[in-house]
Amino acid sequence: MVPISYSPRNGQHHHHLRAYKSVPASAQARWNLLALLLLFLREHLDCMAGGLGGAPTHVVAVPSTRGKAGPHPLQDMVRDRLRLPWLTAVPNPRYGPDVRQFKRDWFTLRLPNSTGAVRPLVLDDTWTTGSRAQSLAHALKTAGATSVGVLVLGRHVNPDHAASKPLLKRIEEPMFDLTACAVER
Repeated sequence: MVPISYSPRNGQHHHHLRAYKSVPASAQARWNLLALLLLFLREHLDCMAGGLGGAPTHVVAVPSTRGKAGPHPLQDMVRDRLRLPWLTAVPNPRYGPDVRQFKRDWFTLRLPNSTGAVRPLVLDDTWTTGSRAQSLAHALKTAGATSVGVLVLGRHVNPDHAASKPLLKRIEEPMFDLTACAVER
């Protein structure tokens, strides 16, 4: 799992992560997040490929569990810009948006028939507990993926949580550095 940035609840990045999928969606938030994702991948895709055992072969967005029809807003935003085929994960309707634990049967999907390695890149907008991304990674591995990488646009941090305060203090200056990634540190 590689987070691009922390996302304190009181910050602009957190606002963009909420606004890009609101109704109506914020075009500015979508462009900012898309630029962040593409710039990060340009600089650090090799870091992720090292952990995957090779370049990603497919991409999949962590599905919404709120029952919205159509592709996830993250998939809609990224579209074909990664030049990878998209996989579609289907959420189990038994688990609603309030579930915060790993579930082995949360998602189902089918991998394409392939003689080579399948290394999906899972895109998640916000990581709070990680339960959805971890459940999707499990479903991918169960379906036959060789390895799974998870890239998160924003690792949620509650600034009111006492244990988070030292972290937020450490990352104040510089607030964000695109030249560094979690894999390198």
